[in-house]
Amino acid sequence: SQGIHLLLEAEGEASDIVAKARTYRTEHLKEARKMASEDISKLQTSKNQELARIQTESADQTKLTASIQADTDERLAEITAEFEKNRQLAVSKLVAAVTTAELD
Repeated sequence: SQGIHLLLEAEGEASDIVAKARTYRTEHLKEARKMASEDISKLQTSKNQELARIQTESADQTKLTASIQADTDERLAEITAEFEKNRQLAVSKLVAAVTTAELD
């Protein structure tokens, strides 16, 4: 009877130890999940901020490219207008220079 009582007491203690271990493991898993979730959230926030920065830089680059293209088009139009304006004068001077012979 004493041996059975001792075995039942040992079984109860073992059961308590197993229950405490399960509780400990469950709590640690919950804590690990919580920490992982926080890390994921921080990483996601960081990556979203980086994406927003890259998109802003890309938009700025696009604006800069458009501005440069507009300036180039404007300058090209000015040069073309100057060329057309002075074209006839240049042709006349060239024809005059070629057709006029100067004797020294």
